[in-house]
Amino acid sequence: MADAGESHQQTAGGRTGADGEAGQPFDDVVARRARLKRITSLGQRTGYGLYAGSLVCGAVGIRWGYTPLLSTLIAVALVVGSMLLAPTIVMSHGIKAAEREERQAAAAASTE
Repeated sequence: MADAGESHQQTAGGRTGADGEAGQPFDDVVARRARLKRITSLGQRTGYGLYAGSLVCGAVGIRWGYTPLLSTLIAVALVVGSMLLAPTIVMSHGIKAAEREERQAAAAASTE
């Protein structure tokens, strides 16, 4: 039986242990996942921001006329936004699936 003040963590193999004993692999996975989550969030915000910028440039072009610079800005914003969004959306779905699977495994382990 563990002391009330002793915290336990689940390891990658599904075992639990006190802080500092065999919990390191799980902590590394969680830390790496959190870092990737921050990166994908930044990529998505940037990509969607570029899409919004291209819409604003398109509205400006409709209102005051398109120039070669404005057309280039729209095209570049759409291309770069797409290049950022495609991998970050896929990565965020993968992270969410891994977190969901982890929660389900923890729930199944707690019912045993």
